Order: sequence, then structure tokens, then C-alpha cells
Amino acid sequence: MKKIVLLLACSLSAQNSYNGQITFDYNGTVNGSFSSMTQDSISSGFAFNQIGEDTSYFLMASITEQDNDEFDLFIAIIQDTTFPIQPRIWDIPGSGDEDNPLSLETILILMPGLDSSFVVEIFGLLTDTTNSSDSLALNDFLSDIFLELSDDLYLGLGGELEITNATDSLIIGNFNSTLFKPVFHFPPHILSINNGEFIFNQLLVTELAIPKQDIIPRSAKLYPAYPNPFNPSTIIQFSIAERAQDISLLLYDVNGRNVETIYSGPLDRGTHEFPWYAKGYSSGVYFAVLKTKKN
Repeated sequence: MKKIVLLLACSLSAQNSYNGQITFDYNGTVNGSFSSMTQDSISSGFAFNQIGEDTSYFLMASITEQDNDEFDLFIAIIQDTTFPIQPRIWDIPGSGDEDNPLSLETILILMPGLDSSFVVEIFGLLTDTTNSSDSLALNDFLSDIFLELSDDLYLGLGGELEITNATDSLIIGNFNSTLFKPVFHFPPHILSINNGEFIFNQLLVTELAIPKQDIIPRSAKLYPAYPNPFNPSTIIQFSIAERAQDISLLLYDVNGRNVETIYSGPLDRGTHEFPWYAKGYSSGVYFAVLKTKKN
């Protein structure tokens, strides 16, 4: 038996980091609902408000798991903002040259129906680029997106994004947009979003805690790591319904490499916690995998 949970390792310097949820419905060439939820109702939304060398920006991104092992990926970037970000309304795409998407003030990207391994790779690259002290790494990432994935993405070319509340611990807002596929299609591929909402809580490690789980499930259960994203350590918690003679808690990177074995051996039934210290590992997406004898 295998249980898998996603971890986001990140450096938190020179930026405010958040986790939360983005929700909206999209209609048009394809239809769907976006909820920031993946396996077992884990929220995948994260955001950064960061100062670069020549600008400040606010980035939020999330994935939603759909049917048939497919995922939707959403990314929104507001460039040239104050730091910390303040409530206001931004036009989509705002100022900039529409022939050069990287120059746009407000960038919205939706990529529906991506393969699971593909979206994990993109999500890993995204969490790496958001840790740069300037905008160069982010621009390189977006350039690759537009050059290599133009047939998969929809770009926002109309609408508004509003941040209605921005405090030391909370960011709330909404958005609506009309999105087009940049590549030529006849008729054009268009999506509409009319009810976009987001809410993010700032990541403060001292405030992130969950009570010890005393309820023992009927089968092995791997809980979301906390804090997540994290720097430099996180706690991985799982429960097993009966004593296991051979159980392993493993860490894998986005390339499928086993980077560390956190625990291997026998364990009594109940809830167990193991810390993972990521110092020395690069920022990005990692997977905690719990393996029992019933593989």
C-alpha cells in the first residue's frame, strides 16, 4: 500500500508567503470548476508578495485535480505593485504590450486538463522561481511557458482583478476575465471566468500547528505535512491501524528520485510524527510516500 502527500520546500527571505484557496468556474471552449483541491481535499493554493531588484510583484498559483488523473493549473501575477501589497483594482492585462505577454501588468494563465506528471513538474519549477531575489528567474519560467506550452494555455486579455482586503495575515480578493489561447484556432478558443475568488493566510511558522491525532483509522493514512510550504523543516504525520513489521517513509523529488529515507522499520499502531529537515536540498516540490508491507 502507498500513500502520497505533496510538500513545497521554499526559502522565505525577502517575501511574504501565503497558503490558501482559489475558486472559480470557467466556461467556453472547455468547461470546468476550479477549487484548489487535490487528493483527500488538500488545498494546493499558495502566493508570494516579493520585492525584486527592479519591481515588486504578487503571484498566486494553484492546481485542481480533475477526473482521469488530469489537473488544471492556474497562475496569476501582478507586477509593479507596492510592498506589501495593498487593496486596489487591476485591469487585465493592464499596461504593457499584448504581443509580449511578459510585459503585461496583470498576467492570468489557466491550463486545463494537464497530465499529472506534467503539472507536478511545472508546479515544482514555479515554486523554485518564486524564491529568486529578482524577477529574472520568474521571467525565464514564464518565457518557457509561453514558448513551449502555448497550445495548452489560456491567457487573460480582459477583465479585472481586485484585492479587497490585505492585512498582516490575510489577503482576500476576486477576479473576472476573458481568456484566449495565444495560438491560432478557428474559431478562437475562449474561456470566461465570472466568479473568481481567492483567500490566503500568511505563513507564520510559529502559528502553524495541529493537535495530535488520537483517532486511529481503519487503514494507513498519511496526513498533510505542516507547515507546508516550509523553511527549513516540516512535520510529516501518519497513522496506521495495526502494528507494521516493515514500514517506510520516503521522500521523492519531481524526477522520481528517492532523495531520503526518513524512517524504515517496525512501528506500533497509532499516530506517528517525523520531522524532515530540508536544509541542503533545493527549493521545489517533493513527495512524501508511506509504504507498508501491502504494496
